[in-house]
Amino acid sequence: MKDTERTYRQIDFPPLTEEQKKRLEAVKSKKDEDIDINDIPEVDFSDASFFYAVKVPKKKIYTSISVDNLEWLKKGGKGYQQRLDNVIRWARSNNCPLI
Repeated sequence: MKDTERTYRQIDFPPLTEEQKKRLEAVKSKKDEDIDINDIPEVDFSDASFFYAVKVPKKKIYTSISVDNLEWLKKGGKGYQQRLDNVIRWARSNNCPLI
């Protein structure tokens, strides 16, 4: 795998209902110029941060963490160490104070 590639797990969505299929067909049959996009706000990516553009090297460490924080991280299931890394990265990128 290249350093810039990322693997994604497949999500098994439930099958569409008949009503959902009808709505999709209705949208599909419209021409682009018939779709009203006036209520969609403009998106400004000038200050956006993208974390997975480059694979950052990691280092294994040993640390202690409060039980309540560990339980909170583990609520999301497998991958709690990655979530901890993401929380630290978010705090760093948002200039959260260390003290």
